[in-house]
Amino acid sequence: MRKNPGLSSETASKLDEHTQNATRGTAVVSDSTAYIGDHITLHGRELPPDEPLDIVWHTARGGWGIVQGNEVIGPQFQHRSEVIDTISTDAYGTVTYEWALPEDYGGDHRIELQTTAGEVVAKTSVTIVPWFELDTTRAKLGDSFTITGYGLGPNAITNNYQIAWDNGVVGFMTGTMNNGTATAKIRATGPPGDHVIQVWRNLRGVPFLQNNTQSPFGPVAGGRQSVWTVTVEPPENPPESTSMDSLVSEEPLASHLPSLDVESDATLEIMPTSGQPGTSARLHGRAFPPSTTVDLTWYTHVGNRVAGTPIEPEPREDVLPTVTTDESGAFSLDLTIPNGMGGTRPIVAEVGGTKVAVTGFVMQPDIVTFEPTSGPVGTEIDIELTGIGWPTYENAYFFVYDNRSLGYVCGVDMEKDVGVVRTKLRACGEPGWHFIDVYPSFFETKEELPDVGEKAHLSYQNNHPVRALPAMHLAFEITEQ
Repeated sequence: MRKNPGLSSETASKLDEHTQNATRGTAVVSDSTAYIGDHITLHGRELPPDEPLDIVWHTARGGWGIVQGNEVIGPQFQHRSEVIDTISTDAYGTVTYEWALPEDYGGDHRIELQTTAGEVVAKTSVTIVPWFELDTTRAKLGDSFTITGYGLGPNAITNNYQIAWDNGVVGFMTGTMNNGTATAKIRATGPPGDHVIQVWRNLRGVPFLQNNTQSPFGPVAGGRQSVWTVTVEPPENPPESTSMDSLVSEEPLASHLPSLDVESDATLEIMPTSGQPGTSARLHGRAFPPSTTVDLTWYTHVGNRVAGTPIEPEPREDVLPTVTTDESGAFSLDLTIPNGMGGTRPIVAEVGGTKVAVTGFVMQPDIVTFEPTSGPVGTEIDIELTGIGWPTYENAYFFVYDNRSLGYVCGVDMEKDVGVVRTKLRACGEPGWHFIDVYPSFFETKEELPDVGEKAHLSYQNNHPVRALPAMHLAFEITEQ
């Protein structure tokens, strides 16, 4: 058998060891374990000579299992494969190919060499180890440090990481979506000086303190850095008392809209399709009967899952008026979005008591009240939020005080106050600025593990189910007595 002079003796030895396990040829990779971004080299031999072959990468497709756009089942993964590249063997039936591992889930990934007809002629595998990086080790008081995790999941053990600040748990991050990549922003809280950020791992949602000493799954990041000493610097200007993440444009969920009584050509359209209470919007109706009265109804949702009462859409008669179409069967209505429950707010048009058209507006959360913004230790702080939705993944917002988990609020049903939550907190800590961050949570999932229930979801911006919910940020200054 002729040998390719381009192969090293070490690589040729590896290939010889794997020959007996190959379908027709043999493939090995330069590194059996690697991190996202690493360059690895694939070597193949005893393959069909002078023939094009597809390099097929086997991995997963991840997302959240959702029931009727409402309840979270848990992380769901399905197998998927993709062709990395098409290469050609040489006259000896050998091939060498190098590439950088793209963002993907961790764990074992099978690599196959396939003919254009789909026949597998050689296979090997590589194990991706999760790892984390921190964007900076210095930040002004009130700003943020950003942690990015790569290669998270799909295994439940490697898909739930807890972030601690000065040995207090802030919340968790998960890589269920976005091919196992997740980001979390951690507030730079005081006092100014050095602090410690650490990444822990445990599917039960709380740090397993033997992660890096006695865990059967090895260290958190396979030996790469997962603990950082960071420096918080005094701010140049006082932080904002209230702020929110940027809102994104959203479309209503069809599963949250009530059914129509009849099929109709009539349509409703609202612009914009999402926003906070108080948003100015315009509702357009088309293809209705000409010169006809149309009753418009805004819907909320009522019910209580804790009490076992089904949550269903219910009309609010005090929000929208009755309109009359013009000679072409159209109308336009300017309206101000009312205060109330978050998520998809159905808008129904009725003609003669028959529902003929429906659309929806996605209500987004907002900070209504945060006062006072300063005072001595023990000051009672009034907080009111609105636009909190009824599905589990948007129903409970979790409060973190100076990067320490505190508790959650829930958009309970209270007649017309549905979606409005009020709480009172006590100011505590040394004189200076203190920070309250309000993060989305899951409230509960159908699957018991991994436990991502009543906890601050820190990777909410790119891994939250269904909706990209914003977090809310508050700052309180403790003064001397």
